[in-house]
Amino acid sequence: MSSSNLSSFINQKCFERSGGNYIGNSAKKPKLSPKLTRDGSRNREGTFKGRRLYKRNVQTGESPSFYSSCLTGTRYADQIMTNTTAFTSAVNLSTFPDRILCVIYECSKDIETRIGICTVNYNLGQMIFSEFVDSQIFIRTIHHIQIHQPTEIFLPSSSLAPTVSKLATLIKLNVAETVKLCEGPLKYFSTQCGISAINKLSIVENTKDLLKNEMLDKTYALAAIGAAVKYTDDVVKKSNNEFYHYSHFRMRYECSENTVLIDPKTIRGLELVENKIDKKGITLWSFLDKTSTKMGKRLLRSSILQPLTDNESISRRLEAVSELQKQQDVLELLRNAMKSYQDLDLLFSKLLSLNHTAIQSQQKINYVLLLKETIVITKTLQTRLEHYNMSNLLLSQINDILCNKSISEVGNLIDEYINEDCIWAKTNLELQNQRSYAVKCGANGLLDISRQIYKSIIDELLAIIENLSSEFSVELLHSFDAKRGFFIKISRSKFSDVSMLPPVFINKVTKRTYFECSTLEIIKMNARLKEVMLEITILSEEVVDRLLKKTVKKISVLFMLSEAVSLLDLLCCFAFNSSLYNYCIPRFTNTLFIEESRHPVLETSIKNFVSNRISSMKQSSSLQIVTGCNMSGKSLYLKQIALLCIMAQMGSPIPAKSALFPIFTKIHARVCNDTMELTSSNFAFEMKEMAYFLCDTDDKTLMVLDELGRGSSIGDGFAISMAFAEYLLKTKSTVFLSTHFQDIPKLLSTRAAVVHLHMQTDVTSGQLTMHYKVCQSPFYIENSGLRVVKNLFKPIVLEEAHTISAALLKNKKDSDETQKGQRSLDRVTLTNQMKKIHNLVNILEGYSIQQGRILNELKGLQNEFIHNFDSI
Repeated sequence: MSSSNLSSFINQKCFERSGGNYIGNSAKKPKLSPKLTRDGSRNREGTFKGRRLYKRNVQTGESPSFYSSCLTGTRYADQIMTNTTAFTSAVNLSTFPDRILCVIYECSKDIETRIGICTVNYNLGQMIFSEFVDSQIFIRTIHHIQIHQPTEIFLPSSSLAPTVSKLATLIKLNVAETVKLCEGPLKYFSTQCGISAINKLSIVENTKDLLKNEMLDKTYALAAIGAAVKYTDDVVKKSNNEFYHYSHFRMRYECSENTVLIDPKTIRGLELVENKIDKKGITLWSFLDKTSTKMGKRLLRSSILQPLTDNESISRRLEAVSELQKQQDVLELLRNAMKSYQDLDLLFSKLLSLNHTAIQSQQKINYVLLLKETIVITKTLQTRLEHYNMSNLLLSQINDILCNKSISEVGNLIDEYINEDCIWAKTNLELQNQRSYAVKCGANGLLDISRQIYKSIIDELLAIIENLSSEFSVELLHSFDAKRGFFIKISRSKFSDVSMLPPVFINKVTKRTYFECSTLEIIKMNARLKEVMLEITILSEEVVDRLLKKTVKKISVLFMLSEAVSLLDLLCCFAFNSSLYNYCIPRFTNTLFIEESRHPVLETSIKNFVSNRISSMKQSSSLQIVTGCNMSGKSLYLKQIALLCIMAQMGSPIPAKSALFPIFTKIHARVCNDTMELTSSNFAFEMKEMAYFLCDTDDKTLMVLDELGRGSSIGDGFAISMAFAEYLLKTKSTVFLSTHFQDIPKLLSTRAAVVHLHMQTDVTSGQLTMHYKVCQSPFYIENSGLRVVKNLFKPIVLEEAHTISAALLKNKKDSDETQKGQRSLDRVTLTNQMKKIHNLVNILEGYSIQQGRILNELKGLQNEFIHNFDSI
């Protein structure tokens, strides 16, 4: 399979996601090769005791191992460097803040709410664009902003003047104050400029025509691309930061129909990526994050916020996870190998910068070494995958990318120009010596001559220090500083005061345990050394720049590698979690049925966590009303449903014994949350959320509503909750609704698609015992709320509350007696029995697509059906 086809497969089948505001780079210190003294002990400084401890070399000093020895007072002949790169795990590649531009184009006068969006991540050299018809309150647009978290938003001036459009108003209400909102004239939003940008800036030549053909009718997206390029040229490139200057971008069209829409309110309510109370608190993202790379971490976040909707893509992920889970030794080897990777997106994006300005001059050799390290790790990863007999197509495709010959060609190209034993440099002295000897001999004749001069100056410097040591019979240490050059260190144990130093030593500085000084002769030698070093640096950079220009030709394959590694990391993360927490592999049908489901986060922190069955069928149980006492677990149960659906459509195993899922395209969850707008009452805030959800609901929507109508009077709350339930029944969406209004499930009990669930609670000696178990046998406990709070109030308050409650309950019973004849108990029983039969048939149809050990599950379903068939 060709490189372009492999990339297309990975993108279409597994990377239907968007980027985001990517996680900052936590840096680990690189491992430096130890420098050995003559007796084998580690030392960073040279030591002289009256005679030479290194062997002069009359050769040209072509080997980079020379500077690792002579500058530290060790024998050049004894210094043996290994032919491996010093692995520099998680080096901080970027010192610049994240800068993400989001350009949004709309025609405010058009009735159709069509939107074109282009998001540019200047840190990663990435341009993602999309076009879609949004809802009247622009749910998908706000969702896009939530995913990518831009630092700047650019709108057409027509959206802000003469009147502010609805879209602009919603954007202002839903972004942080730190986000910069800008406007530009309509002429910036040019479709032709968008097409031109694809031709000019796309890095993959053989996919430009495909991309243009896909974008021909996406005029709004093309307009957004044109404006993004104009903004980049006029604003970003005129800034002083050359890091953001790109000659090319990674371009990708993002199809919004391929991912689940989870609105921003649901993202916050379910705490998917941010804890509502503590920003450093646990979230679904932080809990599931067992990734080994930064790319995998970003892909995990994107997968949580935008789960897949393509059954084939999800199934391939699950099959790959299942296969990895069976080979625990291989899984551990792969995860350990990937931990050595840099942030490949950030690493490779620096090659896209104009004239490689994103790579600092003094760090170019280090950058090349990081590229080489990446190639070495990839070969290790590929070797480990080769020994693993992969039957899964997705893993085979990843392996094909790792084996791509262009990756080996990049490694060979680096070896052609750079000495194989060149190591990572951290200190100023190491950087200087690295620039001197990293490039191989023969790459530039003038460079070889300059190295000979450099070596002779170093020899003279060390000889001067050695002679001084012999003359004054004092142990002298030498050190190096970027500004001063070489200088001498003398232990304070030899001289009690700096004034006692011989007159030949000048520029004396007193430190805690030693004196620093120099001599006129050393200062002169430092001046000569600086001139030669400048010439070497210029010549070396010319060679390294040639190397980088040749490497850029392979940039599309390098980014394919980054995507393949991130996906492999994600799959390994899922497999690791599944083994660690005893998850099951879900299957996808038209039925939602989860046996012994558990909350993915809380099951690890709550002892003896109680599992529950979750079951929903379109015709017989699409709307489930959950009742129960306060603190009986209703909210937890509802959140658990939404989280498990998200995990399953990510392609992740879930915490359950077995599971069947339908494919949802939208997930809306309104969970108990007392965080309110400053200008809204609790009820008004709740109704705003509900209006937001009801505008975007269809038969493929999962809706989770917790204690609807609780912020108003009993009458109004009951009326609005009942109206919402009736409306949601008509939409045929899958709904889980909790309420304290006991009459709602009673009034709807004869409706074919309604099921009444209850959180099981017992009363023992006046005390409530919560079982946190869902059952279909509702049991009403009088004054359950008063029982929960009885230890919080004085007895006189509780006595009065019980008196009032008894009076209200008597009136209700009298009213029920008068209406009892209006309700047929037989009809309710018959309806429930028909629902149970239909549910059982749907579950059996779902299990029929599975293979393996399902006999026990079927027996359990049979016994439960027989036992509960006659219950109301």
